[in-house]
Amino acid sequence: MLIAFARLAALLPVLLLAGCLSGPSPQDRAGVSPALSLETYFQGRTYAYGVFERDGVLDRVLHVEIDGEWDGRALTLDEHFLYDNGDTQRRIWTMTQTAPNRFSGTAGDVIGEADISIFGDAAYFGYLVDLPLSDGSTVRVRFNDRIYRLSDDVLINRASVSKFGITVGEVTIVFLKDRPADWPEIPRG
Repeated sequence: MLIAFARLAALLPVLLLAGCLSGPSPQDRAGVSPALSLETYFQGRTYAYGVFERDGVLDRVLHVEIDGEWDGRALTLDEHFLYDNGDTQRRIWTMTQTAPNRFSGTAGDVIGEADISIFGDAAYFGYLVDLPLSDGSTVRVRFNDRIYRLSDDVLINRASVSKFGITVGEVTIVFLKDRPADWPEIPRG
């Protein structure tokens, strides 16, 4: 009996530490309001400021205009990007609702499908993408996105970008419903 108690006493700090290190999970956001509705928020025109950081240093600044359309089953997001070096990019997402608070997302440069889960005020999804480089080539990376609803008009998107399981960058995007006064003209193509 004394040996069993001694073993339990020795394991107690490890069990307590494991409980502290586990941290929150996406499911912990369930029920938190105001709830995030991608199909409501992204209906119509949305504007976004973004930054891409590598090793904690700002690498690129971007602006995004998004035209969203919800048809009752699928959300289409027509995204137009303008980077600080003048480069432009377009991505069209189709996010099909598969269950309440669940979507399956596809886009031309996305490999396979993104499984999008919404819990309360937050959405979580990951996907592989062939990211274009300045020399015209592409590199396949994984994005792990988290979108949080801050207010009726503001969402923030944090994404980790990784290659072979190693983080190579972080993206932060702030979505706004109203066009900022200093908004640049973004070429459509």
